[in-house]
Amino acid sequence: MLNRSHRTQEALVRYWAEQAVLLCRDLDSDDFLQPYADAVHQAITAMEHDRRVLFMGGKGCGKTALLAAVTGCPVMAKVPLEGAYICWRYRCDDGDATLSRFLPEESLEGLELVDTADCGNPQVAETVKALLPGADVVVAVVDARQPAESPVWPLLAGSKDCGTIVIALTYTDKLGADTLMKLSDDIRTLCRERLQAAPAAYNVSPASEAAVNSFTTRLQDALGAPEGVRRDIRRVQDAAIDLMYKQGSVLKTREDVSRSDNGFLSGIEQEIENFQERQQQGVASCRDNYTDALRRTRPQLLRALRCSFGWWFSPVTLIRLEHYGIGVKRRYIELLQEDVCHLQEESDRAFMLSCAAHWRSVRPRMKQTLDCEIGEFPEQALGDELSKLRTQLALDLNRPFTELKLGPQLASLFRTPISRMRTMLIILCLTLMLAGLSGVLGQYSLALIFLSAAGILWLAASVLHLVTSYRLQKEVERRTESLYDCMRRFLTPVVQELIISRIAAYRRLYTAPRRKVAEHEENLIPLQTRHNNIYRGLRAATQR
Repeated sequence: MLNRSHRTQEALVRYWAEQAVLLCRDLDSDDFLQPYADAVHQAITAMEHDRRVLFMGGKGCGKTALLAAVTGCPVMAKVPLEGAYICWRYRCDDGDATLSRFLPEESLEGLELVDTADCGNPQVAETVKALLPGADVVVAVVDARQPAESPVWPLLAGSKDCGTIVIALTYTDKLGADTLMKLSDDIRTLCRERLQAAPAAYNVSPASEAAVNSFTTRLQDALGAPEGVRRDIRRVQDAAIDLMYKQGSVLKTREDVSRSDNGFLSGIEQEIENFQERQQQGVASCRDNYTDALRRTRPQLLRALRCSFGWWFSPVTLIRLEHYGIGVKRRYIELLQEDVCHLQEESDRAFMLSCAAHWRSVRPRMKQTLDCEIGEFPEQALGDELSKLRTQLALDLNRPFTELKLGPQLASLFRTPISRMRTMLIILCLTLMLAGLSGVLGQYSLALIFLSAAGILWLAASVLHLVTSYRLQKEVERRTESLYDCMRRFLTPVVQELIISRIAAYRRLYTAPRRKVAEHEENLIPLQTRHNNIYRGLRAATQR
């Protein structure tokens, strides 16, 4: 059966080409190499498109039966052709599916098999003509009984950009021996006169298994011809080799620079390392300061709780309390994040001042020693990196709350008082309703009794309300006390990582000067080895 060839070779070439693109990132030369990397991506995209095999011919020439035979899918011959063509595909996740049919045959994966209607129809011919430039193989099905009258000749003569052309001669079993013997000469004459070319022509009968198998083999060879798959593979290889040539020039430049005096850069690295050691000495102090933020923000949490309760019992209090019970954890985290991020922002400002002072001391030394101008201190770039680290720190503060399952614990505190307050509110409302009903019925004494009872209930509910508020505050305070030790334990590695990340962000500012001046030999040699391995792998893949 017909299938997409060279899949293994395509996968290997793509792998090595993508490895060449990935090498750009490690070379840290994206701006210089990016256009060449984009060319590799474009070549890979062009190589991986579905291979179009176009079957065209006149009415009743047997092209649909031939297509079904070479693919081994009889269903193709049973689907009526209502438009100008049917495009058979394995996948349906791209393109316009209005004229497509999707057949779950794995042999069709990577292929786009187009079955056309009668090309003798001018409208069909115009549609098919537009499909020819994108075809990798064009199968011109010609009725051997009337080869000169086939409508495929004018279409093929007017298309110069299509792929390999294969002529399939059908109904040869209907010809006499003499006619069959001169058929080859007639076809060659027609090709020379009308196409000014000599495409391959084969006798094939869709009903003959041997003839179909032989024709499928020839069609498979045409699909992998230099004008199709192998051409696209070569384009990927050429684009990748161009990229690797530029990468080689970068590596050569770095090798030349690395032979010069790189002790200066080593000294700069040592200064940054010393700076990092001094920063790490403050891990414990920074951790304790951030942990104390839990105790600084807890009174704000309790005040918010007190404000939600109010001083008197009312339905509004019940609504507020329900919302507070749901969001108490989120409110505590927001207060903590605000406090910690404010402290971190102050620490980052001091860090920026230290980095700016160091940069200003390095700049004249870099110019004098290595004749490299590094420019003004990139405050904006470092500030953006520090802002990302603060955002990550704020997100990390959620983890101790999750670890202790503090959210469900705090939410459960409010369920019992809310239920009790709701019951009290219902009783109070019933009492007021009874007082009103008694007044309507003229039982004023009884109404006054109910009204007095309602007042007493409200006073009792308000007292209970205050007691509940006090108890809830104490309980929230008690349950959040365990958070202090957990946060202290959690923040130690977080603060260490934060300090290391800040130093790493400052160190990255020296990437451009480091690239212009030198790269250490222990980093250069692996890159050169990797570059050579990718080049050899790419060459071997395209020679399969």
